[in-house]
Amino acid sequence: MEYQSEKRICQNCKGEFTIEPEDFGFYEKIKVPPPTWCPHCRFIRRLTFINHRSLYKRVCENCNKFMISMYHPDTIIPVWCVKCFISDAWDARDYAREYDFSRNFFEQFKELKYSIPHRTLDQNERNGEGCEYSNLCFTSKNIYLSFDVGGSEYIKYSSYVFKNNKNCIDSLFIKENDKCYEIIQAISNYNSSFLVESDQCIESHFLYDCSNCVNCCMSSNLRNKSNVFRNKQLSKEEYKKTIADLRLGTHSGQLKAKEEFLEMTKGAIHKYAHIKNSVNTVGDFIENSKNIYHCYGLVDAENTKYVFVGANTTKDSQDLVSTGRLEECYEATLAGRGGSRLIFSFSCGGGSKNLFYCDSCRGCSDCFGCVSLTKKQYCIFNKQYKKEKYEELVSKIIKQMNDMPYIDKIGNKYLFGEGFSTEISPFAYNETTAFEEQPLPKEKILSLGYKWRDMESKTYVPTIKANTLLDNINDIKDDILNEIIECSNKGKTETQCTSAFRILSDELAFYRQMNLPIPRFCPNCRYHNRLIWRNPFYFYKRQCMCELSNHNHQERCMTEFETMYSPDRTEKIYCKYCYQQEVS
Repeated sequence: MEYQSEKRICQNCKGEFTIEPEDFGFYEKIKVPPPTWCPHCRFIRRLTFINHRSLYKRVCENCNKFMISMYHPDTIIPVWCVKCFISDAWDARDYAREYDFSRNFFEQFKELKYSIPHRTLDQNERNGEGCEYSNLCFTSKNIYLSFDVGGSEYIKYSSYVFKNNKNCIDSLFIKENDKCYEIIQAISNYNSSFLVESDQCIESHFLYDCSNCVNCCMSSNLRNKSNVFRNKQLSKEEYKKTIADLRLGTHSGQLKAKEEFLEMTKGAIHKYAHIKNSVNTVGDFIENSKNIYHCYGLVDAENTKYVFVGANTTKDSQDLVSTGRLEECYEATLAGRGGSRLIFSFSCGGGSKNLFYCDSCRGCSDCFGCVSLTKKQYCIFNKQYKKEKYEELVSKIIKQMNDMPYIDKIGNKYLFGEGFSTEISPFAYNETTAFEEQPLPKEKILSLGYKWRDMESKTYVPTIKANTLLDNINDIKDDILNEIIECSNKGKTETQCTSAFRILSDELAFYRQMNLPIPRFCPNCRYHNRLIWRNPFYFYKRQCMCELSNHNHQERCMTEFETMYSPDRTEKIYCKYCYQQEVS
C-alpha cells in the first residue's frame, strides 16, 4: 500500500506536525494507529516517567532496612530494596487481577501498578560495592550521586556515563575517560578538566571541540596539537609558565578561566552536528549508523526516528528514550538488552518481546498491561492465560480502549495507540528529566496538568559559607571533611538545590591531585550549570554561517541542514564541508 505524507494537529500543544509515508508503514508493521501527539510532546511525555536524580530516604517495605529511593516517602506505592525485589521469594502474578470491561484501561493499569512492589532504584545485580546512591546504574562500582552509569567505576556527581570511565567527577555524557573533571560530551580523555566535545586529550584544560591534544589550554577546534594556549603555539617551557599564571588551583583563578572559556566558545566554529561513519542521518552524536532521523546519542543504529540516547544497536524503531539493542520498538523508555516489539512500555528488558503497555518486566513475551513480571508469557494485568484466550482478550481490550478512552485533566484523549498518560507516573514533573529538557515555572507546570513537588525542608545547618572557603586548594585542611558547606544558591533556585553539601575524603584527595579548588555549589546546582553545554533535543532548519570565500562559495555558504542549535544562538554554525576546511 502506498502512503502519502499527512499534516496533523497535535492534540496536546495544538501545533502542526507531519506523518511521513514511511511512518505510516512503520505503524502498520507494528499494528498501532498513527500518533495524535507531535514528536516533541511524545518525548516530553516519556521523560515524565524518568526520575534519575531525585533521591529520598525510605525503609524497604519488605525487610524494613534503610535505603535510598527514587520514590518520595509520600508516594503511595510499595517500594522494596533491590535485594528483596530481585529475590525469588515473591511472584508479581500474586497481584494479578481480572480485566474489568466496565472501566477504562489506564485507570485499571494505574491501580495495578500502584499495588505492586517497585525496586527502590533502577539497578542490576551486577553492580559492585558503593552504588547505594546511584540510580540507573549497571555493572559498575563505587558510583556516588551519579546517574545513568554503565560499566564504570569511581564516579561522582556525573550523569550519562557510558562504559569504561574511571575517576571522573562532575561530568556529563562521557565514555572511556580516566581522571577527569567537568568534561562534557567527551570521549577517551585523561588527566584533564573542563573539556567540551573533545576526545583523546591528555593533561589539557578548557578545550572546546579538540581532538588528540596534549598539554593544551583555553583553545578551540584543535587537532593533534601540544603546548597550545589560546590557540597559539608555545614552547614547552612557555606553556608551563602560562598555565601556572592562570592559578587554576584557586577558586578565583578557576572562576576567571571559566568566564574566559565561555566567551571563547562563542567565537569558536561549531559543527552543525557530530555524525561519524553514518549515512542518511539527521541527528547529533551519531556513530556507525544509517537511516537516522531526529536522534541523539546513537551507535550502530539503523532505521530509527525520534530516539534519545540509544546505546548499542537499535533498529527499525521510533520514539525511544535511553534504550539499547532493540528492534521494532515504539514508545519504549529505559529498555534494552535484546528486546523486540516493546510497544508503549517502560523499563522492560532482558530479551522481552511483544509487550504492550508493560512496566518493569524482564524476559517476558506476549504480555499486555503487566507490571514487574519476570520470564512470563501470555499475561494480562499479571494474570496468566493460555495463548488463545490471551489473543482473544487482547483484541477485546484494544476495542474497549477505543470505545472507552481515558481523558486526562486537561482534556487529552487516550485511546489504544497513545503512550501512558503522565498522570500514571509516580513522579512530579520537576523530579523528572522532563524538567531538565523543558524547564517551566511551577504555575505553568500545574496548568498543564502535571504534578509539582516542593523541595523538602532541610534539617541540617551549614557550618561554613561557600564564600568563606579558602581560595587555594593547597590551603584546604583535612578538617573541611567535617564541615557542612552552604551552597552559594542557598536553595533559592529551581535546580533541586540542596542548600548545603559535604566534601568526601576521596573527593578531597581528587581535588588535591588534580589541583582543583573546592566547589562552591552543591552537586545538583553544578549539574544544572553543565546542562548549558547540551542543546535541548529539538531540531531546526538552518543555513551554514560560513562567509569565507575560499570554501567554494563567494559570499555566505548556501548549504542548509537540520541542527540542534536553535536559530537564536549566536555561535558560528558551519556545515560539514566548511567545518572540515577550517578544522582539520
